Amino acid sequence: MRKYLVLLGLLAAACAAINQQKAMPPKADQLQFKNLKVLPPDIQRDELIAIMRTFARSLGVRCDHCHVSTGEGANAKLEPALDTKPEKEVARAMMRMTNHINAEYVSKVNEHGTTVTCYTCHRGKVVPESTLPPAPAPAPHS
Repeated sequence: MRKYLVLLGLLAAACAAINQQKAMPPKADQLQFKNLKVLPPDIQRDELIAIMRTFARSLGVRCDHCHVSTGEGANAKLEPALDTKPEKEVARAMMRMTNHINAEYVSKVNEHGTTVTCYTCHRGKVVPESTLPPAPAPAPHS
């Protein structure tokens, strides 16, 4: 009987600890992420990684396009807190620009909720195309 009471007490303590942990707000990853100037400092790791992957796909680049990479091959390591590469500051300026466009313009004229993203202009290229595609050929007359 005593074993059951001890076991029951431990179970109750474990449940209380779990409930207390659930009631606490999730800790921000701010100790892990340094030097965030546009993204929120309390961004969750999964959200940050998803955003970075979207940037990479939208521009057709890899992480080392903006982030300093030390070492080579399997020993390469990104140093995301460094601001050595000018591409990183360009990325921040572009993020501010798209945030401003979406807040001040798109939100006022677009009832469908579509927003401007990196892909809107870049379409998988570091430098967006600045020329119009060729005009379609005129339809043949019958």
